[in-house]
Amino acid sequence: MATEWIPTACGMCYVGCGIQVLVKDSVVLSVEGDPNHPQNRGKMCAKGKAGIMNLYNPHRVKVPLKRTNPKKELNADPGWQEISWEEALTTIAAKLDEIRDDPKKLYIQAWDVIGDNFYWLLAFGSAFGTPHLMGNASPTCGKVIHPVEFFSGGGFHQQPDLHYCNYCILVGTQFAIAARGSFNHIALDMAEARSRGMKLVVVDPVGGFAGSKADEWVPIRPGTDTAFALSMLHVLLNELGIYDAEFLKHRTNAPYLVGPNGRYVRDPNSGKPLISMQQTTKRRPTMTQP
Repeated sequence: MATEWIPTACGMCYVGCGIQVLVKDSVVLSVEGDPNHPQNRGKMCAKGKAGIMNLYNPHRVKVPLKRTNPKKELNADPGWQEISWEEALTTIAAKLDEIRDDPKKLYIQAWDVIGDNFYWLLAFGSAFGTPHLMGNASPTCGKVIHPVEFFSGGGFHQQPDLHYCNYCILVGTQFAIAARGSFNHIALDMAEARSRGMKLVVVDPVGGFAGSKADEWVPIRPGTDTAFALSMLHVLLNELGIYDAEFLKHRTNAPYLVGPNGRYVRDPNSGKPLISMQQTTKRRPTMTQP
């Protein structure tokens, strides 16, 4: 059989860089980055290069395994036993059938570093009728960052537009220097941005890799990130007045009145938050329901 390069995608993380796999007689000989792929532009990381090790790992799981030891304790041998796909699917179907009348007994923890397994697992759980579904943005991954990214940008991963950014501030992160998702892609973007003159400021107690590449490293005191962020916000809002007033007024909770206890002021009858209707004349703000 002739040697051939097969174009595909790397499966060693969720980025999915474009790769080319050299195959001879059904044996993988090498993995290289695909120079025509827009994600990584021919580059590969060490983890991607190690894909061959996963493929030919002698301990790789290739068939369903069944636990034969019911004891689940530290250092207990699960007693895994190889079974057929038919037995595995039949066993799962029987377990699901036992709780069909009470679907809330089903809990699905859907997690997948690559691919779309967690999507169809969550869809299956929803169709089965259980509300107990946990996906990738759960405490098992990302903790705070992914929920914030979904909230602010509607996606799993957010990043500065390095193609147009002229002033980038990194706070406690090695983004595009030594870490973060889509690293092969954003590392090139960061290098190109810095080459064209983008200023990079790194705020971090530790002078790490990002700090060493920055135009300015700000060695902030540990635990003062919140004070730093609120100070920036104060300057933008109250000193420079740089904000989208109409967006804040109509698309956010910025007009909501906050009481001395730090909670929303609510209408005593409806319980709805009250908002400030600041007038152009010098009158006291009126309160109304949104």
